[in-house]
Amino acid sequence: MKYVIVSSELSKNVIRAFFLIILILYSIQQQSYAQVSDRIPRWEIGLDALSLIDKNDLPAYSLFGRFMLNPQAPKKTSLRLRLGAEGYAYLDSAFNEDKVGLDYRVNSFFVSAGIQRELLIFDKSSVYFGADLGYLRKVNLKDYTGDFGWNVVVHDYYRETNLRFAGILGYTHQLGNNFAISVESSLQTIYSHQKQDTDYVSTFNEDNIIISYENSTVKSLQSGITPFYQVLFCYRF
Repeated sequence: MKYVIVSSELSKNVIRAFFLIILILYSIQQQSYAQVSDRIPRWEIGLDALSLIDKNDLPAYSLFGRFMLNPQAPKKTSLRLRLGAEGYAYLDSAFNEDKVGLDYRVNSFFVSAGIQRELLIFDKSSVYFGADLGYLRKVNLKDYTGDFGWNVVVHDYYRETNLRFAGILGYTHQLGNNFAISVESSLQTIYSHQKQDTDYVSTFNEDNIIISYENSTVKSLQSGITPFYQVLFCYRF
């Protein structure tokens, strides 16, 4: 019997579209009230379009928030926070011709915090600069047979953690009082620690015996420019 536990791309897109629709409807609902109010919105919450379409290495399911510290100042300063998580599992050999009994699980978590300050101010938009400090943890678990005989199971365990510092230059444009789109570029420095353990286990009899194993550790420090760091779709309140 074959089992499939899949968080498919279709279901992921449905979830992403659902959150976007809720955000848009809530913004439209509050628009009339915001337009007659002189209150300056201090909070922002939104989604990163790049993660939603899998165009960066951060978890797809995440929320971004900003809190304005000085709403009456000519140039605003805001605190930033982003939280994200993603997890899915595949138990299916139908899409893996040479591997029988594939079991594949992925989990990731990301958090970052930072600060930004306006640099240039226009009528409905502004240019700002800032910095983020982030932490990412990712775990992949994979068990399969087929490559080394039907009685040998391969257990693959991959872990990655990284710390990242990003200097940010961004542009935001307001759509009414309660809606904003922001595009950010960054200069990032990322310290990454990756570890992989692979065990080859014989299941010929009831006593599972490890017949071979491999492990590796990679540490790296990389810096580079990211033209599209985040593309944010935010609700302001």
